[in-house]
Parts: sequence; C-alpha cells; structure tokens
Amino acid sequence: MEVETRLSIRNHSLSPDLLGAAWMTTAMFGYVVNDALIKWVAEDLPLFQSIFLRGCAIVVLLAAIARTRGVALTHEVITTRPLQLRVAMECIGTVLYLLALTHVPLASLSAILQLVPIAVTFAAARLLREAVSPIRVMSVVAGFVGVLFIIRPGSDDFSPWFLGGLATVAIIIVRELATRDISTDIPGSIAALMTGIAITVMGFIISVFQGWETPSTVRALALVAAAAFLSLGYVGSINAVRNGDISFTAPFRYTILLFAIILQIVIFGDVPDAWTFVGAGIIAAAGLLALRSQPSTA
Repeated sequence: MEVETRLSIRNHSLSPDLLGAAWMTTAMFGYVVNDALIKWVAEDLPLFQSIFLRGCAIVVLLAAIARTRGVALTHEVITTRPLQLRVAMECIGTVLYLLALTHVPLASLSAILQLVPIAVTFAAARLLREAVSPIRVMSVVAGFVGVLFIIRPGSDDFSPWFLGGLATVAIIIVRELATRDISTDIPGSIAALMTGIAITVMGFIISVFQGWETPSTVRALALVAAAAFLSLGYVGSINAVRNGDISFTAPFRYTILLFAIILQIVIFGDVPDAWTFVGAGIIAAAGLLALRSQPSTA
C-alpha cells in the first residue's frame, strides 16, 4: 500500500526527495507534540512509567493500523537484521538521551543533538555515496547556525553527561542508516510497531525500579494523545529516510524547533525573544535553500 501511495504521488510530479522532506517535517511535528505532552505528564508521574503507559497506547494504535492494512508483524519481519538494528538503536538512544537530560540543561543537550543533520549529511555522502551538493551542505550548516541563535548554549562547565548527548548523535546516525536498509516490503507502520513494542518493554522494566503512581484521567488522556503523535513521528521518520536522499531531508529536521516555538506561544503563552525569531528565519531559509538543490521534475 505504501509503495502504491508513493507511486501515485510520483505521478503527480512530487519527487522522492520532496516526499521525503514532507515526511520528515511531519515526523518532527509528531515528535515535538509528543515531547511537550510527556514533559507535562512527567511532572506528576515517574518518567519511565509515563513512557510505558504511552507505549501501551502506541502498540494498540499501530497494531490497529497494521490490521486495517492487512499486514502483520511476522517472524520474518522480526528477524530482519536492519530492523533489529534500528529498534536496538532506538532503545539505547532513548535511554541515553533521558539519562543525560536529567543531569544537564535541556538547551545545552538540544544544541548537541542538532549536530544530527550535519552528521547524517556527511554519513550519507561517505557511506551511501549520495551526491551531496555544496548547496545542500550550505543548507545544513545554515540550519545549524539558526539553531545556535535559538538555543544560545551557555558557558556552563563541561559535564561528562554531555558525552551521553554525543553518543545519542552517533546512535541516531546508525539508526538512520539501518532504516535505509530495511526492505520496502516492510511497511513503515510495521517497523514503527516493532519499535513501539521494544520501547514499551524497556519502559516497563525501568519503571519497576522507579516506582508507580496512579495517573489522573487528564494525564492518561494526554498519554494517549502523546502515543498518537509519537506514532506519527515514527512512521514519518521511517518514510522520510526511505524516500528522499538522507542529505536532502536532513535540513528539515530543524523544523522541530519551529514547531516548538509555535507550541510555546500557543500552549504556554511564552513569546520567544527576538533572537529566537531570527534563528527561526534562518532555519526556514535553510529549508528553502535545500529545495533549490532539488532537480526540476518538469
């Protein structure tokens, strides 16, 4: 079904790179809404309990989607090595990120993670032999400059926990390269389902040592919503890597900061300062610059 959809879109002159960019932007939206909801829920519930409960909802949702499409998580799929590698990297990266986040400022850790688009671009050039034009390189670097305007890392003393952030960057690179090798016969929803199951099991194991609390109805509904948006992020990121060149879609990862600014204004009523808007403008320009490197489909 996904292959048919991709072909249908291509018939309407939307190239694989543009389709990948659209999926990447969609994924970033799903991820940032999930992060906002989890951050809010975790104010009252232990973090890994929240992850486990959210994971249960994700598994139910993705399993329902898979059943509707007539696909299943078979033994053949489960034993696919690229998919196993992707799931393993997702679990390890989640743990490292959350552990680092509890020991270092969020802004500083976020700044480190924005190395991902640059690293992905050059990994694609080096390992996948993708043609990375100077314009694409410029767009990624420009996007990173925009990130620095928004985050503006402080001069806090170095913490060994920052190595957790750097390790997360490396793990994400391996995860994306593994995703690229997953057979197109395996739908993105099935790959996302396997990831969701693994994250849920991991959350349960760690939550046993953290302790449990009874969530309120509102918090429980927020976790269900977080599951829906994270599922969107999973499927979007998988399809983004499968469709377009990794180096082309890389700058569109920065859109997560643009969505974060919007949520900050609309939900929390906190208007960012002028430097943040300058950075957002630079990021938007980086995306347009990446589009200019897209060959004409006419």
